[in-house]
Amino acid sequence: MGKFLTRRDCVGLAIVAAFAATVFAYRAWFIEPRYWGALCAAAAAPAACLPRAAVLWLQRDYLWGGIALALGITAFVARGPLPVCVASACVGIAAVANFNATWGMAGAALGVWGWFCLRPRKEGRLV
Repeated sequence: MGKFLTRRDCVGLAIVAAFAATVFAYRAWFIEPRYWGALCAAAAAPAACLPRAAVLWLQRDYLWGGIALALGITAFVARGPLPVCVASACVGIAAVANFNATWGMAGAALGVWGWFCLRPRKEGRLV
């Protein structure tokens, strides 16, 4: 862990990595294949169509990017509370994966900036 990363940082990075893997896997399995569109348009749609519809709704209305940007600004202004920074990075990755990259990348960058650069220092170490 060393001087730069604390145990909380490592847990936060693990959460971000797990969330990113989940988002990209879900997108590859349920969003991108064309047959899921046909299955979800059927009268008796599978249960997987409800979360798929929510993901696509958030994508269509640019809410992935908007939420990421709001969280990133909050993390930046509040000087890096870890849960907000982790949420900003996670939602920013989801925004990029769902084609809301402009606001999503800005939100993720602000969250990571607040996470690693704006935290108060104590005795030469990050808190």
